[in-house]
Amino acid sequence: MFVMVALLSGVMQAQSFEQGKGYLHAGIGVISPYAYKDSKMGIPPIHLSFEKAITENIGIGGLIGHTSSKYETSVLGLTYGWKFSYTIVGVRGAYHFTQFEEADVYAGGMLGYNIASAKFQSSDKDLEKFVTEPKVGGVAFGGFLGARKSVSESLTLFAEVGYSMAYLSAGVCFNL
Repeated sequence: MFVMVALLSGVMQAQSFEQGKGYLHAGIGVISPYAYKDSKMGIPPIHLSFEKAITENIGIGGLIGHTSSKYETSVLGLTYGWKFSYTIVGVRGAYHFTQFEEADVYAGGMLGYNIASAKFQSSDKDLEKFVTEPKVGGVAFGGFLGARKSVSESLTLFAEVGYSMAYLSAGVCFNL
């Protein structure tokens, strides 16, 4: 992430985080903590978040994100597996380290709710009748470290690492 910031620093202007302004992020991630081990990604972690600068260093807002994956295996000609889906709705808060002139670097946390599902599937439809699908979902939390860099007055690029919708995500931010 910081390599991206360093590479772009000569081309772009620093993003200022200004009290009273709003920021709308749209991102996509890789390697989600919500993907089941050995599963194949269905929908990669995608998310929208909004942040309002309530002071020159502190922003609060919300997030909605979604990802899905599928696990499948075969034993003696019987194929079975699980489809997982996760939708996260939460609130986020971040502290912006404005002393950095090259970029808007920030750290924060997220608390929300995970609307999740786990669906069993099998090549033997009779087997599906005997499998009890687990109750999934509940409280979701996360922590992140991010950086933003402006490409214009209203458009910014961002990258975040941490435990959230994905371990690494990047995208665009619209300065409102």
